[in-house]
Amino acid sequence: MEAKGLDTVTLSPFEIHFSQTRIRSEFQDGRPLQLALDEIQVMPNGQGDDLLLVPPFPRIEVTRWRCKLRDSTGAAKLSEGGLELYSQEERWFSFDNRRLCCLQRAAAQHWPKKVCCEVVEIPQTLARTRELRKFDTRNTGLSVLVGRRDDPNPEKWCWRTEVGLPTESEQEIGVVLPGLRHRGGRPQESEQGHLPFKRNGRRRSKQEEETAGSSFGALRGLLLFMIIYLLMRIAMVLWQKRHQMVPSPHPEPPT
Repeated sequence: MEAKGLDTVTLSPFEIHFSQTRIRSEFQDGRPLQLALDEIQVMPNGQGDDLLLVPPFPRIEVTRWRCKLRDSTGAAKLSEGGLELYSQEERWFSFDNRRLCCLQRAAAQHWPKKVCCEVVEIPQTLARTRELRKFDTRNTGLSVLVGRRDDPNPEKWCWRTEVGLPTESEQEIGVVLPGLRHRGGRPQESEQGHLPFKRNGRRRSKQEEETAGSSFGALRGLLLFMIIYLLMRIAMVLWQKRHQMVPSPHPEPPT
């Protein structure tokens, strides 16, 4: 059911990004996505050649959001200071990724005509309390894998590839959002105790990590030696002063 009291906007399915990395090829009730795709109707949208998609399912819910950037393993990308990186600008993201896949496939069939669909906009204040924790896209939602998690060869859907356009770069220079804290309350550190990023934003190589670790170990050993040496010197001075202050038990007789 669609949420009440929310705005309905008209967008191109190509403007909306996937919020997840992978979706199943069927809905929760077992119906395949292809069946829903075949039932999508296309109607004129005002004057000109613009088209409006009328799907057999409820309007998808979308929100404008700055997506957290992730690497190919799904781990969050971090800045030099250990803060999570986000996309530079807000984009439309879908809470209903399987429905979005159907809408994009239907729109691609009518390329290069302008095709739109009606969606429900979820305000950011409400979106924060919903399923944003499930946002795990690793390419800012430019494409999605279709298939079960145990499927070794899932289909990759990208509307730009489908219509013959060059794909957008999945590598984006992220930004740190104001007010964010370090992950875990402090900068992320490697096992050697120093940040795993260099000034140019890339990770240190294994050789660089070992070199940095050796330098840190040598410096730590030198500091420990100096502390022990100073403590021994202080103890020796105190011992000498103590014996100088103790009077002799056999004072010499006056002459």
